[in-house]
Amino acid sequence: MRYLSVAASGVLLGATMFTSCTCHKEVSQPPAFEESSRPSGFHASGPKITPQMKVEAPTPAQPTRPPAFLPQGFVTPTPPVEVPANFPKDVPIYKDAELARVQDLPNNAHNVLFKTAAPVAEVFSFYQDKMSREGWRVSEQFQRKGHAFLKFEKGNMVANVTVAEDATNPGKQVIAIMYEEQQPLPFDEF
Repeated sequence: MRYLSVAASGVLLGATMFTSCTCHKEVSQPPAFEESSRPSGFHASGPKITPQMKVEAPTPAQPTRPPAFLPQGFVTPTPPVEVPANFPKDVPIYKDAELARVQDLPNNAHNVLFKTAAPVAEVFSFYQDKMSREGWRVSEQFQRKGHAFLKFEKGNMVANVTVAEDATNPGKQVIAIMYEEQQPLPFDEF
């Protein structure tokens, strides 16, 4: 009997929750449709109104003009590129290589880019020989036509030397020397 009264009160409570409070209110009629605006074809089954958003065309971008105080054809000078002060002294710079760019990387690493007209194989042999003489240990290397890579380690320093054909300047090669001091891991190695 006790279960019957609990079930009845549950049904009564559920019925009160699902009753509608709008049944005593009047609902407005949908707007009337004019016969001429009635769709035809597959959409002729009944009037359906789809509100259309008004989209305005974006205003065209205005070309940027140099400031009035600069003479026409004036180019803003770029600061000269210099080898970073912390560039390892025992990493040689290839003879006749032009310094092109320096990039700062995460974890206090740097990437120094040079350009040269020397062939990839010649630059690869130069770094393989000179860096080994300076006490750097080769830990990875590969060489293909038009591309070479060497990874050197010495103490807690790592230096990657990549030599590749310059895609923007045929006949020249890019030498990228990325170097960083390895920091101890914040956890024990397993």
